[in-house]
Amino acid sequence: MEYQQTITAARTLAPVIWHQKGESYMSQAVFGLIGVLVGSVITAFVTIYAERQKGKREAAQSDRQYERERQSVRDTFQRDSILTLQNAIADLIKSAYAELDRLIAATKETGQWPGRQWETPTAVGWSASLLLLKSSRARVFNEEIRSLATELEKAAGDSIWANSLDEAEQHSKRIEPLLDRFNDAVARTLPSLY
Repeated sequence: MEYQQTITAARTLAPVIWHQKGESYMSQAVFGLIGVLVGSVITAFVTIYAERQKGKREAAQSDRQYERERQSVRDTFQRDSILTLQNAIADLIKSAYAELDRLIAATKETGQWPGRQWETPTAVGWSASLLLLKSSRARVFNEEIRSLATELEKAAGDSIWANSLDEAEQHSKRIEPLLDRFNDAVARTLPSLY
């Protein structure tokens, strides 16, 4: 009888215990599912955020690389233009000095300054160096260098188009100090372009 009572008691209590444990398992399953969903949402959010940040960093790095390349091209262009201008000025001055030497020699022979006229042949190398000076000066961004190149062009031109030996001498005396200032400006500028 005791055995029978134990089985009857077990059958009576079993639905209550199963129901309580079943609810416990069910609530654990629901909480587990909610945890998985919340974890998935958080993981997705973090992944999207990380990808966006990575994209922003890559875009910023790409922009910086583009700017470095652009600056490098600009610096190379400026460096080449300044060096070409420097060579053109040297050629122009060489041409002006050669023409002044010719004019002085003619003055010694005739005793009279042979002032240049429109018909006078162009000084050897003058046209080519003048054209190169003008085109390369237009490509130089540094205003001081451009301005000094213009002053040198004018001083050299004035010296060979002078109306007298004294006037030619006065104009030619401006050339070397201007050339020194020009070369100093180039020397200050070039290091920043390398």
